[in-house]
Amino acid sequence: MNSPRDAGSKASGVRSIERAVAILKAFSLEEEELGVTELSQKLDLHKSTVSRLLASLQREGLVEENPVTRKYRLGIALVTLGELVLQRLDVTQVARPLMQGLADTTQETVNLAVRDRDEVVNVAQVPSPQAVRYIGWIGRRAPLHCTSTGKVLLAHLPTPEQEEIIARGLPQYTPSTITHPNLLRQELARVREQGYAIGHEEFEIGLNAIAAPVYNHTGDVIAAISASGPSFRLSPDRFSTVADHVQQAALTLSRQLGCNRSADSSDSAMPGKQMGGGDSSTFPENPGAEGR
Repeated sequence: MNSPRDAGSKASGVRSIERAVAILKAFSLEEEELGVTELSQKLDLHKSTVSRLLASLQREGLVEENPVTRKYRLGIALVTLGELVLQRLDVTQVARPLMQGLADTTQETVNLAVRDRDEVVNVAQVPSPQAVRYIGWIGRRAPLHCTSTGKVLLAHLPTPEQEEIIARGLPQYTPSTITHPNLLRQELARVREQGYAIGHEEFEIGLNAIAAPVYNHTGDVIAAISASGPSFRLSPDRFSTVADHVQQAALTLSRQLGCNRSADSSDSAMPGKQMGGGDSSTFPENPGAEGR
């Protein structure tokens, strides 16, 4: 039987791990370096606690100190850990030639993205050959409800999970962001029906994208592939043509991953799937957008 001291020690250890993870997550592209005082304020932790945790993380190579600014930044050891995750996602390796072909055909940036809880994350990218292009770095996170890849992944979740995400709120990023739950349900129904999602300046003004689902050997949607570019070039008159190319790339990738899905299969008819419903007869004039 564990003593109260043992239980207290275990709880303290878990708390330290949670705080160390919070420190790592505090860094971003906007704040690549943070000092002890800044981290203390951001995380509401005592400076002595932050210093102790940073010392432990630094010993393991997870953070490093800039000798000039005396601030901390993420360490090189995280690159190794990230590579292990990406290698586990075999889809990124299989997808790369197809992504290159899609970028060459559409002349737009191609992304492969997966869902992480309420967000969509880029895990692979082939930049557009054009001088003016959209670059959404690998590892970039974005909302599900207002990005083309996010809407594809959200549309193929089971209804209860889909509704939980919708209930947590639909923040507005541009005038075109879908913020009404019923309108989003209609949009997701259309995504399932037509087999792709259009991102029309909903996450970032001036950025359009088209995405399609990638299926694995069991028929589950595991990723989304997209072509995205500036709205002056990837304009509505190109949506249909680019959508055909994106869907074909997604279908080819799905087949290479062992899916027997045919080109004209209905997403809503996939065996074992109970997707969200909704009346898809009416849609907002600018139903979605973004940068994926």
